[in-house]
Amino acid sequence: MKYINLIFILILFSCNGQTKNKELQKNKEQPKSVKTSNQNQHTKELSYIKRRNKNIKFFKNKEFSDRVDRQMNDSLQALEKLLKDILTDTKIENISKTGHINLETFFDELGFGKLDALGTYNKKVSKLCTTKFLFSDYFKKERYDLQDFNESDLENILTAAFASSYVITGVYTFEIKSDPNIKAYGMISIDGQDIGPFNPNNLYLVASTKEHIYLVSKGMEKEFKQIEKCSEIWKNVDSENKAWKAYCECYKREIPNHEQLLSIKEEIQEIYTKLFQKK
Repeated sequence: MKYINLIFILILFSCNGQTKNKELQKNKEQPKSVKTSNQNQHTKELSYIKRRNKNIKFFKNKEFSDRVDRQMNDSLQALEKLLKDILTDTKIENISKTGHINLETFFDELGFGKLDALGTYNKKVSKLCTTKFLFSDYFKKERYDLQDFNESDLENILTAAFASSYVITGVYTFEIKSDPNIKAYGMISIDGQDIGPFNPNNLYLVASTKEHIYLVSKGMEKEFKQIEKCSEIWKNVDSENKAWKAYCECYKREIPNHEQLLSIKEEIQEIYTKLFQKK
């Protein structure tokens, strides 16, 4: 009887041990399988990133010449082709056929560093689209929360997207709440190559869907009426940098009560509606 009990206990421990071992093995394997699945899901984007980084390294110490310029154009065209294969199902019509890569160069002094995206452009509106995966890779240091942008985040994101030769300064930001599945923000900004007592002149939209990030830039349809109170601040401050900061802060305070705000917000809302309207 003692031997029977002993055998029973050994079997019990053996079964428990096997169960725990299976659970441990499952726990060890799960992160690996999740990681592999995630990599498989983003194979095209990872290929793009690898090719882009290889190009950055190749052109890093190159001196500009006609030959290098041709090499760079060929490299950009190759990356553009990869992006078109990635961005096949977006809200920007025909972007995978007629869109152009947002990168302009691999030389820092000529404007290198723009956001990886495809874009369509005309005289009034510029539209960009990228995937959330490519967006997160580009901003991996900043780790922007796609569900909660603030004004400073939007300025940095839009500058990376559009501004290789000018400065974007947001003076009014608001959230567009039209669809629970789309996180969208509008921004009114002062864009310019220099600082000065300029009026707000540009409108922006940043929208995040399940898989994509959309960015739109559009010049104001009507000229913004100057806020005299803010202009006086510029005249009465000695340092230009201090004046610029005070000038922008003034606009941020005064715009919420400005007579044109409602029509400008409607203009941005129209950009959003046209982008996401059902075809």
